[in-house]
Amino acid sequence: MLALELHVPPFPLLTTVGYVLWPPGVMHAKRQFDVFDLIICTKGTLYMEENEVQYDVRQGEMLILEPGKTHLGYRPTETETEVYWIHFQYATSSQPKLVEKQNWQQPLLETTNQDTEPHPATIHIPKFAALDLRVIVPLLTEMLQLHSMLTSSRSFELHILFGQILIQLQNGMRTGSSQARSHLLGEKVASYLTSRLEFPFDSEQMERDLHYHFDYLSRCLKHYLGMSPLKFRHHLQIERAKRLLTHSELPLVKIGEQCGFHDNNYFFRLFKRQTSFTPGEYRKRYQAFR
Repeated sequence: MLALELHVPPFPLLTTVGYVLWPPGVMHAKRQFDVFDLIICTKGTLYMEENEVQYDVRQGEMLILEPGKTHLGYRPTETETEVYWIHFQYATSSQPKLVEKQNWQQPLLETTNQDTEPHPATIHIPKFAALDLRVIVPLLTEMLQLHSMLTSSRSFELHILFGQILIQLQNGMRTGSSQARSHLLGEKVASYLTSRLEFPFDSEQMERDLHYHFDYLSRCLKHYLGMSPLKFRHHLQIERAKRLLTHSELPLVKIGEQCGFHDNNYFFRLFKRQTSFTPGEYRKRYQAFR
């Protein structure tokens, strides 16, 4: 699916939100904007053209019009047509790219609970797609209410609601993709492994609990996170060990046990391989109290 790819920061910022109910025979005006225009049709059909590309935006569909391009209606509405719109800015030196979004793998970012810099993020918004009006319309209604009596604090709330709209649009792309089932099961595998760190790794038990063959579960997690189940488990174990080393005075042996390691030598070797520190060296360097 064709999508706008936005790298965050900076965040896209809402400039306005609006609503109109057009009778039959109305045609959208011709214009150029220096902002993005997100159009959502909740009734009827809006006939739009952008740089000579025509779109029939029907009930339950959305279209993003891009800044600097010429937009106009290419034919009048035929029936009563209900439309919401959101204008937003994305202040970067270069325009966001339109990409063919097919891969929804979500590689883990390197994080600690002592980070002092924000982590990069990516938002994908479909160019032209169907959407779930049951989820979107209540958000739009709340946004219009806030916008009708706008204050500085309400403006912040409006931006938060706009962020929720973008999340819903991105999630809609993901759940509607050919990888939707694999992605959902990958999330389930990740949650399962996270909840069982203190138990030994058991592929047969995982098959019984999740009702799929282990090879298929492994492929789904690989598509979702780019990791095998065992590699993801090791990642979780080391991250938990880091937190305990930083914020507790538990002996190293106890920390290893709480992270699912029943062989201290293996715990020390794996920790050293993934962090370049032994557990003791890591505690000395990063412990949050004295």
